[in-house]
Amino acid sequence: MLHAPILSAQQPQLVTDQTAGEAVIPIANSTQADEPLEVERVEKGTSSRWTRNKAVDELPLAQLSGDEQLAAAEVLDEISLYRRLPTIKLQADSRVYSYFTENPDVAISIWRAMQISQVKMNRLDQESFTIDTGDGTIGNVRVLHQSDKSHLILCDGDFQSPALKRPLKAKALMHLQPQFNVTPDGQSEIVHTLDLFVSFPSQTVETVARLISPVSNHVADRNFEEVSLFIEMMDVAMSKQPGWVEQTAYRLDCVDPKTPDELLKVTAEVYVESQKRGLRHPVMPEADAESATRPFLQRIFR
Repeated sequence: MLHAPILSAQQPQLVTDQTAGEAVIPIANSTQADEPLEVERVEKGTSSRWTRNKAVDELPLAQLSGDEQLAAAEVLDEISLYRRLPTIKLQADSRVYSYFTENPDVAISIWRAMQISQVKMNRLDQESFTIDTGDGTIGNVRVLHQSDKSHLILCDGDFQSPALKRPLKAKALMHLQPQFNVTPDGQSEIVHTLDLFVSFPSQTVETVARLISPVSNHVADRNFEEVSLFIEMMDVAMSKQPGWVEQTAYRLDCVDPKTPDELLKVTAEVYVESQKRGLRHPVMPEADAESATRPFLQRIFR
């Protein structure tokens, strides 16, 4: 898992790719080798009623079709658990971020190609996926709405938590809200958060879910931070190591045959753009790209 140093309440918290002082991605032959990849936790996660009410008001329900509104209402009318995940700031090209938010199956296939995760996600059509995390959580994922500022996703299936002996049936609505900025030195910066609404089918199941919610909240918060760091890592790979991305692209499974070419098109655009500005991250030798990236991914997803 990633190590996040404890800071004072007045300071934003940094989530880095270092544990016990050891760099998860070792950068060779660089005077900046002590600069790890990091994302900033701007606000911690919360489950407060005030935040939940605000989150409901922010949902793009007016943009949905009648059937989609009914599907969302099935969750919102019977909210068992709510969580606003931490607000995270990361540095990544908006094209990298958009590509992986629109193609989560590709991100998961990269983890599989690196042999650091057994999660499977299959695209059924432009808006629908199936997912199997390998630990008992299986389900269907449907994109209800997608824009530059808002992604609304509906999930249903069997939910597994480390605190549960057996999976629970559940439906969930997730609302991802990114903001894209460019810093004065030309770096692309993204601030995003995600609201999670979960509905369980019975009062008994809901009671059990509430009992284990502290564990589930912690896992969800950490997963969001870790996925944010993965996006930043892929931005570095596309900017600095397009050859490694190309090698990985042709090892992907459970994706459309056109995916490698589409991934490489985005990589080429990001790489060309990176040559036009000073980069924040140091160069990683081509031969060491996979061996350096593997420990990072293993630590995130183990």
